Amino acid sequence: MVSRSKDTARQQSITTRSARDSSELFAAGNAIATHDWSQLCPGSFVTCFVSMATEPPTSKLRSQLTQLGKTVALPVMQAGNTLAWGFDDDSLTQNSYGISEPAISQIDLSTASAIIIPALRAGLDGTRLGRGAGYYDRALANLLPHSQGGPLRICLVFDDEVDETVPSESHDAPIDVIVTPSDAIWIQT
Repeated sequence: MVSRSKDTARQQSITTRSARDSSELFAAGNAIATHDWSQLCPGSFVTCFVSMATEPPTSKLRSQLTQLGKTVALPVMQAGNTLAWGFDDDSLTQNSYGISEPAISQIDLSTASAIIIPALRAGLDGTRLGRGAGYYDRALANLLPHSQGGPLRICLVFDDEVDETVPSESHDAPIDVIVTPSDAIWIQT
């Protein structure tokens, strides 16, 4: 069962995000794309996501990653709240939630140098609060942590969505880096 504090934090974040105007969202997407992604994602294969309406926009980031010569994979929502993956290209189609997705490809997620993850809030202790369906927690569960050779886990949030810690449970996958429009924060472990 999800803790009450997790539900409360999630609802507060969703409410705050819904109040952001389009110019703030646009500026956040531009600012996130200007970070040094060649340093943040040094490898040639990364994952990202297609942002939903109230999330920090990822279209410019995805374009920037491609311009840096990286192959970008995007998630595809599957039954059982699991993710498959496909390559970012011009043939994305909308799923039943209105989220654009690629065609599914055979992709070994463990070969990614970085996995860019959506969140509602992120903690400086490596905690992440998602929307509650557990898609990314399931996807990351069988991957080595970055400290043991697994992909770097990068969480995208707005500047005001970074806390010391966020409500979490034992099954919640930790993150390594928090990227906001104004900063890239490496988690100190």
